Amino acid sequence: MKTIYALAFLALTSASANAWDINTTCTYSKFYGRTCKTSVIADQPRDLAQEAADEAAKQQRIRKWESFCRPTRTYDSEGVIRLVYARAGCEFGRSE
Repeated sequence: MKTIYALAFLALTSASANAWDINTTCTYSKFYGRTCKTSVIADQPRDLAQEAADEAAKQQRIRKWESFCRPTRTYDSEGVIRLVYARAGCEFGRSE
């Protein structure tokens, strides 16, 4: 019996979620009172090629920053990990 409940639970929880956003906009007028409009915005389909290109560009920026700043880990007096950089401004994202 527990197996049947477990299978039913898995079947119910594995259903795909609805992909949309609900946007409600309300305005107020002294003549008409409060007026609300609700609209449903469907999610855009994912562009896997663009996501892969974005990830490759992100990894390239990270490698460029690491080669320029050369961060090293140190521990302060309280045992907290701190990063020390080879160049000034790297703690603010400088990479050139």
